[in-house]
Amino acid sequence: MKLDRALRDSVHQILQHAQAYEWSLQGLGMLRLYLSREVRLHVWDSRFAAPDVSVIHTHPWNFTSYVLSGEIRQFRYVDWPQHAVPKTILKRQKIQCGPDGCAVGDPEPVELWREPMESYPVGSSYAQSANEIHESFPTPGTVTVVERTFLPDSEHAYVYFTGEKWGEATPRPATPEEVGAITGHALRRWEALP
Repeated sequence: MKLDRALRDSVHQILQHAQAYEWSLQGLGMLRLYLSREVRLHVWDSRFAAPDVSVIHTHPWNFTSYVLSGEIRQFRYVDWPQHAVPKTILKRQKIQCGPDGCAVGDPEPVELWREPMESYPVGSSYAQSANEIHESFPTPGTVTVVERTFLPDSEHAYVYFTGEKWGEATPRPATPEEVGAITGHALRRWEALP
């Protein structure tokens, strides 16, 4: 996939006619639309995140994300290097992804190191492997296109949390009101771009 004017124009048209499509709302505060099995359109709005959602996670597939509007900031986490201070102590839970999302097995304690913040503004892209642990902070109204590469196990990932239980982000069909609110905000941000 190429991040170019044609892609931006196509996505802008989709946003302008958002009610004509079947969107799902994922618990991280992300409206999503499948453009193909491999490619998804994401429109981010933290106002619609599920309460107590576990935001630190991996994926069941590798991906490249193209930022068409807004900005993605994120931290990646790695196993705690013995000399590093401070370490982050979390629980790791294997999950079944998708509409039938659920915990698989019991959570286990892990010690992680948070790497420096990364920032991806409009017009940039970044790649991530399935097993890379990360925590994303998209600015509300950010629009991304994600191109996924599937692995033999494209059903399971991990979430990381501090409480007693992981906070689910299971996707569900988005209501017309949610679609209108989220894409409306994204369009206002998009049209404010130079």
